[in-house]
Amino acid sequence: MFASGFSVEEAKALIAVIANLQGPSPPLPQPPLPVGWTLVFDPPPIGSFDNKWQLWHDEVAKRYVVVIRGTTNDPGSILEDVAAVMVDASGSLTVGKLSVDYKLADEPLAAVHLGFLVGALLLLLDPINGIVAALLRLPKGSDVFIAGHSQGAAIATLCRAFLNYSDLLTDSALNFKTYVFAQPKPGNDHFGDDLERVIGTADMFRVTNDQDWVPQVPFTFELPRDINEPNPLDLLKDSPLGLIPKLVESAHGPLAKAYLAGQQRKLSDLEGVLRQQRFVATRNAEPGAAVNIRPTLNYMGCGVEIVRAGTPGTNPDDPKDFMWQHHAAMYYQLL
Repeated sequence: MFASGFSVEEAKALIAVIANLQGPSPPLPQPPLPVGWTLVFDPPPIGSFDNKWQLWHDEVAKRYVVVIRGTTNDPGSILEDVAAVMVDASGSLTVGKLSVDYKLADEPLAAVHLGFLVGALLLLLDPINGIVAALLRLPKGSDVFIAGHSQGAAIATLCRAFLNYSDLLTDSALNFKTYVFAQPKPGNDHFGDDLERVIGTADMFRVTNDQDWVPQVPFTFELPRDINEPNPLDLLKDSPLGLIPKLVESAHGPLAKAYLAGQQRKLSDLEGVLRQQRFVATRNAEPGAAVNIRPTLNYMGCGVEIVRAGTPGTNPDDPKDFMWQHHAAMYYQLL
């Protein structure tokens, strides 16, 4: 069983593996791979969003490690980041003529980032190269780290939430511990609260460089309807302030629908997964069925935050490197 609590050594080993998966970021040295760790499964990128993950084995501690890559320069990968509209954290995602039911939270007000949700479902449910398929092959009772950086951190967070509620691995009795690095905000406060309630505060950590801009996005804007009921803002519903949520809703829905319509070719990868996957019963989409868009911009980080104080400044070799404070190798240095 995992020891509870944050471990610098665990975090360093995980971000070192991720940094090597994502490639060099000079002049930062490439972190050394942890001793005794072996790559046991290296599937190709899954889907047109260029999502990729790997499975490693820590031969010394007898643990398995799922690591998820961050954003690449591929247009599909970037589009996954900018699909920053909220959808239900539990519900049904319709792609083409098929729908898949998913559950990431019990809280009915919980919502998550649409792009990261699609990426998580692609990586989880691919019947050959997916995370669930690989975890089903592990010895019963195995300890499994789940880790990711940047976009991969947000996807890893949603994957952990999915595994919390899924019965796909019940017979495997796996134990999970999660570290995410440079996590963009994956959902709203209700989603984060639900995740912390289920996992607790000892088994999921997000490491943040306080000079990194990525953990600050997507931009957060709290609306009157985001506040728990009852509250004094109810008195303002008929005032001009009360119109703001309606304006956001009127913009949010068309934006999400336009995104889904524009990405049908890429989303067809997910439909292909749904047609093949053996783990959850898929069903034909009902006429007019669509993902439920939440008119909220109340994005929050998820997991116990571990802050590292970065050194302000730019890449000394490349002043135009706007990801300087964000690189996985930078996080390794800070740890």
